[in-house]
Amino acid sequence: MEMTALNKLGIDTEEGLAYCADDPEFYEEMLTEFIAEGCSAYSDLNKHFEKCDWKHYGITAHTIKSTSKMIGAKALSEKARELETACKEENGSAIIAEHDSFTAELAKLLNGLRTITETVTE
Repeated sequence: MEMTALNKLGIDTEEGLAYCADDPEFYEEMLTEFIAEGCSAYSDLNKHFEKCDWKHYGITAHTIKSTSKMIGAKALSEKARELETACKEENGSAIIAEHDSFTAELAKLLNGLRTITETVTE
């Protein structure tokens, strides 16, 4: 796995590897799993956003917070934490203000990871 490419996506690979017991193969598996779960979460976020279903939006944000932290995507994890808190506080205006940038950042990370992992497996 090309760590420099991951770093360019904003991923702290040292932190991600640390969460994966410094096992590069396990880390690659976590990245692949993040892509699969992230695509589903992206869809769920938009569905919950359209319905103003902040409870389920918060649950999805919580999942993204945890999984992104585990791969070393600290900035995304922090944004997810902020949105999760906004959901708990039922602060719809904060969620509305941050949703587009949050989902854009998630999509950018997912697309970048797809490109990197597809290159590795070819």
